This record gives sequence, C-alpha cells and structure tokens, in this order.
Amino acid sequence: MTLEEFTAQLNGSTFWKEFTFSQNQFSPRPGQEVELADNVVWLGETVFVIQMKEREQPTGDPEAERRWFKNKVRRKAVSQIKDSLRFLKEHESIAITNGRGHHYEVRGADIRQVEKIVLYAAGPALPDDCRTVRFHVSETAGFVHVFERSDYSHVVKTLAVPEEVRRYLEYRQNALRALSDAKVTVVEADILAAYMSDEALPTPTSHKALDRLFDDAAQTDLSPIMNRLADHIQNPDSGSDYVRILIEFAKLPRSGWRAAKERLDLVINQARNGEFERPYRFAFPPTDCSFMFSPFFPGMQTTGPEGEQTRRTGLLNLTTVAKYLGETAKGVGVLASKDGDHFHLDWCLIDHAWEQDPDLDAHLERGNLFGAVREKKIDGYYFVNE
Repeated sequence: MTLEEFTAQLNGSTFWKEFTFSQNQFSPRPGQEVELADNVVWLGETVFVIQMKEREQPTGDPEAERRWFKNKVRRKAVSQIKDSLRFLKEHESIAITNGRGHHYEVRGADIRQVEKIVLYAAGPALPDDCRTVRFHVSETAGFVHVFERSDYSHVVKTLAVPEEVRRYLEYRQNALRALSDAKVTVVEADILAAYMSDEALPTPTSHKALDRLFDDAAQTDLSPIMNRLADHIQNPDSGSDYVRILIEFAKLPRSGWRAAKERLDLVINQARNGEFERPYRFAFPPTDCSFMFSPFFPGMQTTGPEGEQTRRTGLLNLTTVAKYLGETAKGVGVLASKDGDHFHLDWCLIDHAWEQDPDLDAHLERGNLFGAVREKKIDGYYFVNE
C-alpha cells in the first residue's frame, strides 16, 4: 500500500469518508490541471492540507537518505504546502471529490483554520537527526507539522475523534515551539500522552502514561453509526443535511462522544424493550448545538406512510424542544424505534437562531418530558492509576 493509499484509508476511517478528499485536481484555467493537495480533510471551517513524500527506492547510505529528506520533505513538500495555501487564497472556490465520490466546492473565504501537514515514509537508513524533525517554520506558510507515517497513524488511531486530532495539532504546535526554545527533545508518543493527560508540556518520560491508557472505545466510538447515517436521515430540509449532522458530531471532543454514546445506548435499549422513560439531551456551547436522543413511544405505528410520518413528527417536535431548552442555534435529534426484530434510527437537524417563544414556554409549563440538566465536566480519556 502506497503512502497516499494508506493515508486516504486512515483519514477516511477516522474523519469519515464524507470529509476526506484524495481526488483534488482542479483546472484554474483551460488546459491547466493542478492539485490542491495530496490529501485534504475538510471539517467545515477547518481544513487539513496534507502533502506526502515516500522513499520509493531507499538506499543503505545515510547521507543519501539525508539528502532525500532535505530535498523532498523539507523543501518540496513544504513548497507544495505553500502552493495549497495560495490556491485557496487565489480561487473563489475549488471543486474536490470526497471518499464517497461526492463533489464539493471548497471556498477559501469560509475557512478559518488551516492545519499544514507533511507526511513521509522513509527508508531504514534515514539518520536519527532527520527523524527527530517534527515541524518546519516557513516565512510564508507558517508552522508546518512534519510526521513520519507510523507516528501519524498512531496519533490518529489513538485519538480516534476528528475534533481531538484538531486540538492535538494545536497543542503539538505550541508544545514543539516551547520545547525547541528550551532545547528539550521528545518523541511523538510523549506529545500524545501529554496532550491526553492535560500536561502543560510534554517531557521525555510522558509517553509512559500510554501504557495505562484505558480502552473504552465501546463507550465512546460513534463511527460505526455515523458511517450509516445517510441511510436513516429524516429531515425537514434537503437530504444533504446528513453531512451537516456529521459535522456537528465531528466538532465534539471525545467527552461529547461519550455523552452522546451513553444516551444513544439508553434509548436503543429502551426501544428494544418496548419502554419509554424520557428523552435525553445535552448542549455543547462552543458549537452552539443541542443534541436530543429519545426512544419512540411504545405501541405507536412505526412503519408504512403513517408510521414514518408519526416518527418524523415526533423526532422534529422533541428536537425542537431540546434545542429551545438549550437556547442554541442548532439542534440535532435522534429517535430510536423498533420494527419487529429491527430498529430504526431517525436523525434530523434544525438550524435557526434561538428566539423566545411564549407559546412554547406555556406548553412546557404544563408538561416537560425532559429532565433538568446541569453543567458537567466529562473526561475524554481515562488512565488506570499507577
């Protein structure tokens, strides 16, 4: 598997195929074709621009490998990063194709954060002083992350959540600048462990904490469900809004995934057992979005035109109330219902500015299915005590 194929597969599984783009050629003018980047991860207002270099015929000569690293990784790849930034600035929009074959227009004016990444796959003779290069600072491109393939893979697979990878890159940039000034050398695992442990800065021994990392993916991983979301959308607007729902989950940190998974498991179990306790909700203020999870009311029809309409109405009503109670601009809703031995998971997105509604206030005073909420800090990653 080539480095480009490896990266497309890795990013597609972590950032989901909707947001991973490896077909990035475009024509700025007739007869000319250029590439935005080898790989692009596009998460609304955030873009990862990734350039890759692979040593196809490595030698056993350390000096030859050093020259390759200098010319291809530190020069050519960084130059291509500069080109990517220039393309985004010069062109109003650029058409690219994601991992599901869908075409999108990327508008540079809509992007607020660009993470610049160079990935490389070197031969075994590459000197250690090259392998310890973890960033490059360019006068025009700014801070550029440099990752060896195995390090990047370890980071992405361990963090496993798009927003956590974005936050990690921010932490990594600040940490590497500070460590460079202090002349402290660390490995990638030190940075990763320090980020996950909320350390101010990594130390050469930070990586030891990874041995105590508790694997609770079953309580947090939403990817299997998100990958099937397009088949279960119930939405008042266009069908393409499922991508907007994905973005709202992609913007959540792992603690948000934990909160969502806990509530999703509750409503699925209630639907399976023909029970209805109450709907659940939480809000994430940084993205101005509320999330609602509910089982369908037992005994009501779920199939056929009438059942589908009943599910749709119930989902929209509950999501509207959760959004209103959370006083957020956006609301994502999930409704679980049973159909014989099978289940429906219906989803919707409501997106409009919050406004006071006296009629809804009066309705909620007469009865409110939702329980009270409180502000709560939820950890993203757990470590076993020493």
